[in-house]
Amino acid sequence: MNAQAITSYYVSWKDSRATRGENVERGDTRALRLNAHYDQIAPKVDQWVDCAVQVERIGLAGYGMMVAEVGLPLGVEVDRAMLKETEMEYEVQPYRVLFYVWPPAGGTEFTFRFRARYRMSATTSPSTLFDYYNPEANATVAPVRFTVT
Repeated sequence: MNAQAITSYYVSWKDSRATRGENVERGDTRALRLNAHYDQIAPKVDQWVDCAVQVERIGLAGYGMMVAEVGLPLGVEVDRAMLKETEMEYEVQPYRVLFYVWPPAGGTEFTFRFRARYRMSATTSPSTLFDYYNPEANATVAPVRFTVT
């Protein structure tokens, strides 16, 4: 006998565990902290937006690789020269930048920038920090709305 169940589940961002700007996911030895801050959310076309990111594993310093997915609005151009200065492995995708980090005690801080190529009102994808070997241990920052004029 076979059975199949198809469901859908939705939780609005205001009711989720995600927070604005910074999120700390507590755990005995797997506590994670992610802070993603955009210096402006209403830039002009071709104006650079700086994104400051802080990641930290609280409890076990330097314990394994983590992945930080920093959300971007669609249609932006990331400054790849600045990404190379971070000296981290990264992937640029259409709606996010993935950073592969091994944070030391006290965490890691880095900055990158991007610019919109045309006028838009768009929301970023959520920013998430998770343990590479245990994706259930994660901290999520809610999406941010950008209005480019």
